[in-house]
Amino acid sequence: MVAIIFGGPSLEGVDKTKTDAIFLPAAAQGDLIRAVREHSPSAIGLLDCGLPYRSLPTWHKEILFALARGVAVVGAAAVGAHRAVELGPNGMEGVGGIYERVASGELERDDEVLCDWEETPDGIRRLTLPLVTMRDGVAAAKNAGTLSDESASSLLSLAERLFWRKRTWRALLDAAAAEGVPEEELRAFEAWLPKAPDPVKEDAEALLRRVEELARGGEESGRTVRGDSARKGDPGEASALFKSLDQRDRPVPTSNGTIRQWMIGDMVSFAHPEAEDLNGGALNRRLALLLAALWGVVPRSEELEAEEKRLRRRFKLKSDEAFAAWKKENDLDEEEMARLLEEEALLHKLHRWYMQGRIHGKNTGAVLDELKLRGGYAEWKERAARRDALLRGQPEVLREERERACSTPFMTLVREHLRADGFPWHGAMLPEAIPETGLEPRDLVEELLLARAARRILGEATKAGAGEK
Repeated sequence: MVAIIFGGPSLEGVDKTKTDAIFLPAAAQGDLIRAVREHSPSAIGLLDCGLPYRSLPTWHKEILFALARGVAVVGAAAVGAHRAVELGPNGMEGVGGIYERVASGELERDDEVLCDWEETPDGIRRLTLPLVTMRDGVAAAKNAGTLSDESASSLLSLAERLFWRKRTWRALLDAAAAEGVPEEELRAFEAWLPKAPDPVKEDAEALLRRVEELARGGEESGRTVRGDSARKGDPGEASALFKSLDQRDRPVPTSNGTIRQWMIGDMVSFAHPEAEDLNGGALNRRLALLLAALWGVVPRSEELEAEEKRLRRRFKLKSDEAFAAWKKENDLDEEEMARLLEEEALLHKLHRWYMQGRIHGKNTGAVLDELKLRGGYAEWKERAARRDALLRGQPEVLREERERACSTPFMTLVREHLRADGFPWHGAMLPEAIPETGLEPRDLVEELLLARAARRILGEATKAGAGEK
């Protein structure tokens, strides 16, 4: 069974060799969802989240997402303790003294568990201390007789006033000296500090033990995931905002490290040569999917299977290995792949529905409007006119081809056309394309004959020109 620990400064000094858990950096928004999708863990331990000025922390709905999939989520020591209290009614578990003190209301401030830190080649190094560590250190020094009640009270007041990114023992001692705390007590306190308790480390070790226990299938958490809360974490029930943020902030791997998907999207929006068309197509796609949702359109299983075949033909993914590699390259897990195929099936279903009853109009107007806006209308108008003039110049050729068509199987005409001109519908087969164009079979046969006759005239003209030379 797989266990995952998200930790940063809370793991400083903790022996990680006693567990088989996968250790990941402090969690930023999107990391927990990615871990669930990539590793399919049975338990997750949340200690630290990314710092506020560096990244967005783990969103509550990410934890609900994991809980909805039956993943046990445990929090402790730092931000994890606060999340465990906030999501306790939804099934998240908390362990350790800091969690218990947050749950009881003793520790209310966010900076009770917040500290500054940096990544070094040797790992995470704390730059400051969380307020709870200073609070416990001062209390322990007072109980040991190192600090008087008055000095301890002054130190606690000063610690609370220090900015969390400046909160160190040195800064506290300097502030206390400036406030007139007896110098001899401060020297004694500084000498005693190596004995100070580390509640964060203690709780991190407790979390590791609990997550390991859950991953091994030991005693259940004791908390039940409430149905309504679990459904809120499910993508099918999640809000549009959650889905949007999930796609925007999702971390994806690259050969140069992990990046967020919004970095790719922002770059494409202002650097891709077809950015305008990509953006317009994406918005049209979303509007069509919104329409499908409002109408309650649901694709059938055979339509989903057809979409997978269509996609694999489009990108020439003949083997399952090639398909798996393509999905990995495009950061599509099974869930995301299923969503994409469902959306494609919905769109093509809407296309077919729209063209029903519009046989006489076909899709001519819409296609030509799009062509005009893309700047290709004049070119294709001239191409159609040249072919028409060619056929009017030798009407007997078209007449002969129509006569031959009566004894030529339809699929023979199709194969000849495909060999000569190709098929511009990416991934689609002819039977799939026809319903979305509004063409009737006779329209298609006529187009095949016109193209065949034009090729014949051009071919004969080419041969004659070669003979003259």
